[in-house]
Amino acid sequence: MSGKKLLTMLLLLALGVALGAIGSRWLTNSHSEHVAVVTEGELCKEHNVPESQCTRCHPELITVFKAKGDWCGEHNLPESQCDLCGGEAESSLPLTIASTTQSAGMSPTSERTRANELSVFFRDNEVGCATDGAVIQFASVKTIERAGLTVQPAILAPNAPVVEAPAELVFDETRTTAVTTTVPALVSRWFVEPGQLVDEGQVLAELDSPEMPILKGDYLEAEAEFAVGDTERQRQEQLRRQNLISEGDYQAAMGASQVLQAHLTRCEGLLRAAGIAESDLQSLKSQQSINARFALRAPVRGIVVKRLATLGDLNEAGTKLAVISEPGSLWMEAQVRERDLRRVRVGQNVEFSADANGLQRTTGEIIWVAQFLDPSTRTGTVRARLAANGPEQRPGEFGRAAIFTEAEELAVLIPKDAVQWEGCCNVVFVRETTDRYRPRKVRVDVGDNGHYRITDGLSAGEEIVVNGSYLLKTELRKGSIGAGCVDE
Repeated sequence: MSGKKLLTMLLLLALGVALGAIGSRWLTNSHSEHVAVVTEGELCKEHNVPESQCTRCHPELITVFKAKGDWCGEHNLPESQCDLCGGEAESSLPLTIASTTQSAGMSPTSERTRANELSVFFRDNEVGCATDGAVIQFASVKTIERAGLTVQPAILAPNAPVVEAPAELVFDETRTTAVTTTVPALVSRWFVEPGQLVDEGQVLAELDSPEMPILKGDYLEAEAEFAVGDTERQRQEQLRRQNLISEGDYQAAMGASQVLQAHLTRCEGLLRAAGIAESDLQSLKSQQSINARFALRAPVRGIVVKRLATLGDLNEAGTKLAVISEPGSLWMEAQVRERDLRRVRVGQNVEFSADANGLQRTTGEIIWVAQFLDPSTRTGTVRARLAANGPEQRPGEFGRAAIFTEAEELAVLIPKDAVQWEGCCNVVFVRETTDRYRPRKVRVDVGDNGHYRITDGLSAGEEIVVNGSYLLKTELRKGSIGAGCVDE
């Protein structure tokens, strides 16, 4: 090999080594720059991972993840980012969404679990969003004063855990009566209206039944036979006292009389079951008039809840024609979320506030908790008997139930104005320095007296923004990628 060729090969080899070193330094520097940006909250919107760790946007990072053993070959993603595999592998990079979430006092496992839960009142926080790591830096303290921000520490105070659920007032089923008849009948005329208070025995409607003439005829026949049989019984008793008949003849006469009595009782019972009252029977015996018409009477005193029968329609025997409920006797039925149902017990106190008048609240006690869930809503029914039902409360009224599940316990409480829905998360703004604020994801639960109970994400004593938190939320939304900055 000539000297010129050897020199050329050595130069090419040296150039390749130099380019490799430059490429390695560029990759390392590029990686460091991205990590620095991630600490300020930059997120790849398309793939929902930190920009510095997105191998789909930056294929050159694949070798870095593979070198650290953090790679899912099945789905061609880093194991720590692979949702299909669970994303449980430890990330090879110094900063991850999980570590950012843990800095706010929440574990990634609990976040994923909450993301699958249904919350009717407080939506769950998203895992890994632009809020993670974002900050709001004011230019000066003077700017903060002009913005009117007020800061208060989160307090640790007694609080009774409460389960809230949508609720409805319904009639007490144990004091509600269905009005029926044992014969097929049609309603020819109604005498009462829904919502009307009726007394026991009051006529509700006029009915016609094809079986009523038969029942009335059988009754009158049985009544006549019994009258004749009873006269014969009295005569036999008189003969027996005079020893004019034998004991056997006397017993036979008494047995025949009892048969007639049983037949009359049966015919009368059939009429009473159909709805005939005592006054109707007396009228039937006196008038000796047989027809298909009879009166439907209220079996109890109460309010006519529904008229179910349509005029002129022939209803089968046993069909509910109307519903009557005792006035002032209501139940409250609440639809409780699946995750809260296990905390509810019979005997716990409950408070109902109507949507129409939230200031009026009625207390009560849980009397029944469903042992099954509605397959569509995934909620369970909880029933309570209210202590008092005023005239303002009406069946069918909607409202909210607050169920006090436990005795008072210490909890982190913050003013309601301090919590803002940022678009995907419930956040509060924690003061780090006099001019620096950081959004913090928190898990919110029902509190009282203008406060929310914070169950995760915040500790007692941390200073949070109350007045002006909405202003900070708007700044956060303006700079949702990276740090926000409020100038003078």
